[in-house]
Amino acid sequence: MTNASNSEPILNVEDLRVHFDSFDGTAEVIDGIDLTVNEGEVVAVVGETGCGKSVTMRSILGTLQQPPARIPTGEITFRGQNLLDASRVEVDRIKGRDIGMIFQDPMSSLNPVFTVGEQLTDTAQFGGNQDIGVLEYFRRKHLDGDREAARQRVINLLEEVQMPDAERILDNYPSQLSGGMSQRVLIAQALLNEPDLLIADEIGTALDVTIHDQVLELLNDLIDERNLSLLMITHNLGVARQLSDRVYIMYAGRIVETAPTEEIFRNPQHPYTQGLIASIPKLTGEEMADGIDGSIPEYIDPPEGCRFASRCPYAHDRCETERPELQYNAEEQGVACFLYDDVEPAPYDPPTLDETRDQMREKPADPDATATGDAAAEQSVGDLE
Repeated sequence: MTNASNSEPILNVEDLRVHFDSFDGTAEVIDGIDLTVNEGEVVAVVGETGCGKSVTMRSILGTLQQPPARIPTGEITFRGQNLLDASRVEVDRIKGRDIGMIFQDPMSSLNPVFTVGEQLTDTAQFGGNQDIGVLEYFRRKHLDGDREAARQRVINLLEEVQMPDAERILDNYPSQLSGGMSQRVLIAQALLNEPDLLIADEIGTALDVTIHDQVLELLNDLIDERNLSLLMITHNLGVARQLSDRVYIMYAGRIVETAPTEEIFRNPQHPYTQGLIASIPKLTGEEMADGIDGSIPEYIDPPEGCRFASRCPYAHDRCETERPELQYNAEEQGVACFLYDDVEPAPYDPPTLDETRDQMREKPADPDATATGDAAAEQSVGDLE
């Protein structure tokens, strides 16, 4: 982890809204989120499956299929340039050179019909130049002397990500690699053109625990060595705590809390954040909470007020009709909850983590509608995540 709280933003998202149109209506999946990644900072966006994390990532990368998706409002600014106003060619150039992407499933993210060497060398040679044309592509690939230099750069980077026998691996097809080897290939591919920002979507989720930990340690070392910025999408609070400097807690398309990582684990304030942390199994064997009752609301007809109100044990009338905005304290911790409104105090005092944990233990658990797990349950709401 790095200390980048005083550095300049490399990525800034403001009031982003993403809607999906269907025959049933309009799903308001992302509802006015703000987030910032500073130079050299590692930021984690955490939330259960279905909360809109991956939609946010795809919006930043410009890979949402439009339609059915559309972005009615918002700005996504990378180094001062609004990507939503940029041309397709310019966005592709930025993605190829300045922003690297590490995809979620290493076993399905590589093209099975090309060797590892072909895919990585093409990335090294043509990254950010998607508009060169077919004839120019074949000329550079087969006649240009830069091809061998690009191949050597690939070998060097594979060795840097601790790939055994890197030169031999170039002649292998993705199906011949293990999950851990495929993940290292994806990390190398993301780093090939020396980007300033990495975006990692649920990195290592498909790997076993031992390899997952090795990959996270490798990524952490590479971030420190190269002074990279990282935006990490995860449902795993343990991964967020291990790697990140700042955490954004996301629920149903909204940011409900944000704080420096250690602060959010030391003093979580939003009832949803407290519920996630209370649901983490403990190595000591101590009884954990049963999970957060209920599920994420429908996006086609979302609640008018706080989207967490139907699952919150501290909800009151105001939560049903008004949307809470993020309010920040002296520790750079922001929470979107009326329990912390000094102007119009709530009928309850803000709860502690222990009080929320006790509250969750007292409530009867419904196995068909309870969120559990590292960050909460793997609840699916179709393909909107």
